[in-house]
Amino acid sequence: MRTKLQPPEVRPSLLARPRVYEQLRNALHSRLVLINAPAGYGKTSLLVEWMEEGRKEWSHIGWLSLDTTDNDIRRLFAYLLEALTNIPLERRERLRALISAEVDLDAEQWFAEISNDLAEVAGPTVIIFDDYHLINDGQIHQAITFLVDHLPPRCRLIIATRSDPPLPLARWRARGHLAELRSFDLAFNPEEAATFLLEVMELPLSRDQIVTLLESTEGWPAGLHLAALALRSRPNQSEVVDELIASNRYVADYLIEDVFSRLPAHLQQFLLQTSILDQLCGPLCDAVIGVYEQSMPSKSNQSYSQLVLAEIECNNLFLFPLDAERVWYRYHHLFADVLRDRLEAGSSAEYVAMLHRRAGAWYAAHGMLTQAVNHALRAQAIDDVVAMLEPIGLAFISQVGEATLRRWLPEIPEAAFESHPRLALLRAWLATADYQVEDAAHWIAVAERALVEVASGAATPIGLIANLRGELSVVRVRLALLQGDTEQVIHEGKQALAWLQADNQALRMRVAKDLGYAYLDQRDLARAEQAFSEASSNGFNAGLPYISAMATVDYAYTLALRGSLGAAISACRDTINQMLRRNRSRTQPGIGLPFLALADLHGLRHEFAGALPALAEAESAIKSGQTTSYLNLLIVTARIARARGDTDGALRVIRQARFLARQRNVGWVLVVLDGLEAQMLIERGELDAAGQLLDNRVLDPVEFRYMPVAAFYAREHITRAGYEWRLASARATGNGEALRALAAELAQPLNGEIWQALVPLDAALLRGMALAAAGDNGSEAMLAALDFATSERIVAPFLQAGAPLRLLLAQLAVRQQLSPYGEYLLSLFDDDEVALVMPASTPAPAAALPDPLSQREIEVLRLMAEGRSNHEIAATLVIAVSTVKSHINSIFSKLGVASRTQAVARARRLRLIP
Repeated sequence: MRTKLQPPEVRPSLLARPRVYEQLRNALHSRLVLINAPAGYGKTSLLVEWMEEGRKEWSHIGWLSLDTTDNDIRRLFAYLLEALTNIPLERRERLRALISAEVDLDAEQWFAEISNDLAEVAGPTVIIFDDYHLINDGQIHQAITFLVDHLPPRCRLIIATRSDPPLPLARWRARGHLAELRSFDLAFNPEEAATFLLEVMELPLSRDQIVTLLESTEGWPAGLHLAALALRSRPNQSEVVDELIASNRYVADYLIEDVFSRLPAHLQQFLLQTSILDQLCGPLCDAVIGVYEQSMPSKSNQSYSQLVLAEIECNNLFLFPLDAERVWYRYHHLFADVLRDRLEAGSSAEYVAMLHRRAGAWYAAHGMLTQAVNHALRAQAIDDVVAMLEPIGLAFISQVGEATLRRWLPEIPEAAFESHPRLALLRAWLATADYQVEDAAHWIAVAERALVEVASGAATPIGLIANLRGELSVVRVRLALLQGDTEQVIHEGKQALAWLQADNQALRMRVAKDLGYAYLDQRDLARAEQAFSEASSNGFNAGLPYISAMATVDYAYTLALRGSLGAAISACRDTINQMLRRNRSRTQPGIGLPFLALADLHGLRHEFAGALPALAEAESAIKSGQTTSYLNLLIVTARIARARGDTDGALRVIRQARFLARQRNVGWVLVVLDGLEAQMLIERGELDAAGQLLDNRVLDPVEFRYMPVAAFYAREHITRAGYEWRLASARATGNGEALRALAAELAQPLNGEIWQALVPLDAALLRGMALAAAGDNGSEAMLAALDFATSERIVAPFLQAGAPLRLLLAQLAVRQQLSPYGEYLLSLFDDDEVALVMPASTPAPAAALPDPLSQREIEVLRLMAEGRSNHEIAATLVIAVSTVKSHINSIFSKLGVASRTQAVARARRLRLIP
C-alpha cells in the first residue's frame, strides 16, 4: 500500500520545467486536470516535481498509483480513503464500513459522503490518480464522473493517463470544469531541450545538433533522454551527430540499431514484416508473415504471433498495448518508421507489396474494409480495391465517409471506372458533395456508359442491374438538386425508389430525404417536414442512424423556418438519445449533426447552458473533411460567439469559414457569411461597409431554395440583414418617410422564396422599431413580436437589435404594457440606458415584496439565472436536490411567477440579482 500512496522519488537528472509547472498551477482552477500523453512524456515526473511547490497552496495532496488490479471499486475506494488522511479518523471509519459492508456498494452515496467530509472538515485538497489508463471498469468511471460533478469548491482531481478516459470530457470542457495538459504541452521546447542536453546531460552539442535531436524525437522527453545516454558513451559525441545530421533520422536510427542488432533473428524478421501495420494483433500478424496455426502447433491457445507480441512487450521494444486485454498493439512511430525503412531497403518492392496484400486480405475477411483498402492501395493492388468497393457501391459512403473516399478514388486508374459503374457513381457522388456540377455530370456519364457495358454483357455485373439503375438515379437526384431542377429531382427520385431493392435501405432513405428538398423548393413546408420526418424514422428502423441524423437536421431547420424552435429542439434531442441508446460512442458517424443543430437552436434562445455543451460535442464529432458539415459548424460557432457578445471571436471564425468555402467552392456559404458579417457591422454603425457586403451577391445560390439549413441562414443573415440595413440607414439620416415606407412594407405578406419571407416575429419586430424611429407608435407591432417570441422563448433577434429596442422595451415597461417575457428580455440588457427612461421612484426590493426572499433563496435565484439545473445548484451549494426544489417553489410563490424564466426576469426588475 505504501508504494501506491507515495509518489516515486525524483530522478537526479530530472529537468526543472517552470513553464509546465505554471500550466499545471493555472489548470488547477478547474475541478479536473487531465494530463494525457503517451509513455515517456514525463507525466509522473511532472506531478512529483510540482508537489513540492503545490503543498504551499494545497494543504493536502493525496497520491494514488493505479494498476490493473484496481479495477475493483471497493479496492479503489479503500486506497483512496487511505490517501485522504486529512479526513478525521471517525469519518474515515464510517466510510470504511460502507466499503466493507456485505450489501452492494452505492458508489454515488460513498462519494457524496466523502465530498461532504472534504467540504466540511478538510482543507484545500488535491487528489492525484496516476496511470488511470489502466482502469477499464465502467462502474469506476461512473463513480469518478459523480465525484467530479460534486467536488467541493476547495478540492481538485488530477488524472494522469495515456489515453482519454471514458468520462464526459466534452461536457466538463464546455462548462469550464476541465483543464488539459497533453503531449504537445509536455514535449520539450527548444529552450528546454538545449538546457537538458547541454547542462543536465553535459553534452557538447551545437545549436543545429540540438535542433536535429529535437525534431527527430518530436520533443519526446524519453527519446531525448535515451539519445543523450547513448551519446555520453561515445568519445566523439559531436562527430557522431554531425555525420548523420543530413538524414535528420539519426536519433531514431541510433536508438533502434542498438536495440535491433541485439535481437534474435526471429524477432528481427517479425518486426520488419509487421512494420507495415499501424495496429497489430496475433491473427493479423500471422497472416502477414505467412504463419498459420496448423503449421505452428502450440500448447497455448494463443497464436504464434500473439506469443511473439507478448515477448516483444516484455522486452520493452517500443510496443504499446491498445487495450486492457493486450490483443491489439502499436509500435512507437519512430520505431515503426525505421523498421519500414529497413524493410524497404532490404526487400524487393514485390515482397513489400505481398505483405500489404496479405494484410488487406485479412482485414477484408474480418469486415474491416477501411484498413483492407488502405493496404491494397499501398500494394498498388487495384484489382483488390475494385473487388472491395464495387459490391458495396454508394453504401460505402455511410460506412467510411466522404473524406476517406476522396483519398482512395484518385488512386484508381481512370480506365477502371469505364467498366465499373459503381466506382464512377462514387466519383459522381463526391463531386455533388463538393458542389462540382460539371465533374458530377462527367462521372454520371461515365457510369451510364459503364452500365451499358454491364447490361450488354461486355462487362461483368456485380449485384442486381436494377440496383445499379437505382443508384444511378440516386446520383442524378443529387445533381438535379444542385442545378435547381425540382421537377427532375422528383422524377429521378421516384425512378430510384422504383429500381432500388427493398433491402437497399440506405439509399432509399437518402432519396426520401432528397424528395424533402424538392418539396421545400416548391415551398411545400408540410410535405417537406413529412418527408424529412419519415426519412429520420425509417433510418432508425433500417439500422442507419447516420441517415436519421442528417434527416433530423433537415427536419429541425424546416420547423425552424416556420418559427417552431421548441419542436425542432425536441427532434434533435430525440435523435441524439436514440443514437446514444444504440451506440454509446459520442463520435459515431453523424451524431455531430443533431448536436450542432441543437447548439444553434439553443443559441437563438440564449440558452448557453444547452448550446455550449452541444457545440463541444459537435466539434469533437465533425471533421474538416466533411465539407458542408464543417462549414455549418463554423457558421454556428460564429453565430453563438455573436450571441454571447464576442464579436471579434465571431469575425475570426467567419474569416476561417470564408477561406474554406472559397477553397471548396461552396458559394452559398460565402453569401451567408457576408450577410452575417454585415449584420455585425450594422450593429457597430459601419453602414457603408455593411452595404458593400450585402451588395456582393450577384445571384441567389440555388441551395437557398431547397436546403433547409441554407434557407434558414439565408433568411436570418441575408433577408433580415437587408431590412436591418434599411432601418439603420434611415434612422441614421432621420428619414422618417423611408422608415414609414419600410414599416408599411413589413406589414404586408411577404412573397417569394421561403428564405425571402421573414417569420412574423421578425417582421413585427422590425416594423415596430421602424415606426418608433419615425416618431410614430410602434407599440402594437412590438407587442405582437413579443407574443410571437413568448411561446418559443426566442431571444437573439431582440438583443441583436441593441439600444433602440432596449429603450422601446423600457418605455413599454414604464407604461406597464410589457408582458412577463418582455420583462425577461429587458432584464438581459445592461441597466445603464434602461435607467434613463425608468421612473426615479422604482421601488427597492424590500418594499416591492411583502415576503422578502431569504439569503439562501437569493443564492438559488442567482444560479437559476446562470442556467444551472437543480442538480447543479445542489452540487454548488452542497444541499439536497429536494431542498433546491423547495427553495424554487418558495421563490415562485414570493415573486408571484410560475416559471424559472419569469422568476429571473422579475428578480432582475426588482434588482434582487444583477
